[in-house]
Amino acid sequence: MTTDGLTLAQLRRELAHLVSLVDTAERPKPDVINPPEHSMAGHEWRVAQEAPFATRPPLWVVRTVDDAETRDCVYVAQPDPYVKHDWERQLDFVSMRPLDARRLAMALLAAADRSEHLTADVPRLEDRRHSAAPPVGRPRHRGEL
Repeated sequence: MTTDGLTLAQLRRELAHLVSLVDTAERPKPDVINPPEHSMAGHEWRVAQEAPFATRPPLWVVRTVDDAETRDCVYVAQPDPYVKHDWERQLDFVSMRPLDARRLAMALLAAADRSEHLTADVPRLEDRRHSAAPPVGRPRHRGEL
């Protein structure tokens, strides 16, 4: 059974992908709120990276800082999964302006989306819509996609 050239299995995979996007659409709450006496007081989000070769999963840490002099940046620590250490004590933070942090987040989402579609070998419905559009200046004929 096909619909618009897609099999039922492909439609189901696309639907599963769209549902997974819903899970990423809501902004996560911080994992930790560092108190005022902390060196980087403020909100902290932690992302444990899947790394089967590591004794502990590498931990990505994203922070915003409450201090008036440094609150205009987002701080990101990328762990080295090949180095064994206490992730929380050995993190090196990179400061990013909020606009750059947003651009990085959107690039990660776009790359993850593309990787999932390539791995599943399922064309994105959005790509199919664009490829089905008639060339500019050429009218679409009846029966033509």
